[in-house]
Amino acid sequence: MSVKLGLYQHFKGNYYKVINVARHSENGEELVIYQALYGEQGVWARPVSMFTEQIERDGKSIHRFAYCDDQTQVLEVAILNIKAGQSKEFEAAFAQAQLIIASMHGYISHELRPSVESADQYILLVNWQTIDDHSVGFRGSAEYLQWRDILYHFYLPMPTVAHYKKSL
Repeated sequence: MSVKLGLYQHFKGNYYKVINVARHSENGEELVIYQALYGEQGVWARPVSMFTEQIERDGKSIHRFAYCDDQTQVLEVAILNIKAGQSKEFEAAFAQAQLIIASMHGYISHELRPSVESADQYILLVNWQTIDDHSVGFRGSAEYLQWRDILYHFYLPMPTVAHYKKSL
């Protein structure tokens, strides 16, 4: 059975990206290589037969991993200017806050990168399935209030945020 590369949703709700299909070196069995798009973003391998199997849930037969027909992705880009000398504290706080954003519906992945030129500046790149997952779902949630409480006191001025379409 063929497995498409791309975005999948596990029956419990989290998203995964199928990176490739490989062959086991000893027995030739096909393995799906996939990455979690939440938490520590671990990379996993599972036999194709298990990845594509139907399971019973609430009396219904469903896919263990369902291919997302809508592969829409929106990139949120935030320029974060941190108060002078507070970068180490910000990084520690972000390590805690990233668990919040990674748990949100529609979240796919994120990266926090420090600036090369400015010691107290970062760029935050967050991939969302849709813009509403960020601007309505996350921003309108109780989890967002926790995120804000953990991080906002580090910003001066407040971040500039923009959204970009999936690459052409």
